[in-house]
Amino acid sequence: MASASTTFRVEVLTEDDWLRLRGIRLSALKENPQEFLSSFEVEDTYAERKWRSEFARGEWVVIIAGDEVVGVLGATRESVMPSYECYLEYLWVSPGFRESGAASLLLKTVLDRLRDSGVITVWLWILDGNDPAMRLYEKFGFRSTNERQPLAADPARSEERMRLSLR
Repeated sequence: MASASTTFRVEVLTEDDWLRLRGIRLSALKENPQEFLSSFEVEDTYAERKWRSEFARGEWVVIIAGDEVVGVLGATRESVMPSYECYLEYLWVSPGFRESGAASLLLKTVLDRLRDSGVITVWLWILDGNDPAMRLYEKFGFRSTNERQPLAADPARSEERMRLSLR
């Protein structure tokens, strides 16, 4: 559990950290399955090669309290995207560390790294009803693009596309 004196540190993972990425992602899927498009059962079957391939899509950053990884955020690109754009995905903070500033620190760190690397536009999709995440993203300047799409696996649910200009 986070306390007022909790000290966080942020680390950028490398491909050799694939087991760490796997562990935090599976923890997130197990603890909060409704917040993601995938499931623990699906991603638990992924082999080392699949997890390593996630690093080809972008950069994965974790936030650590003590010796425990308590959050993750990815900055990824689709193959057709220009180098000055990227997507944020997989944002997750362990329930015991929510409202502790961990998500804000993680998001600020990633956005600063993106800005420093020349990224101008950051995109993300947010599931309808994820109000805490929406408030966090809006606080950082993300705005709705008014684009919506139903989820393929559950057309009764949808997600909204958001955009942030880093200029």
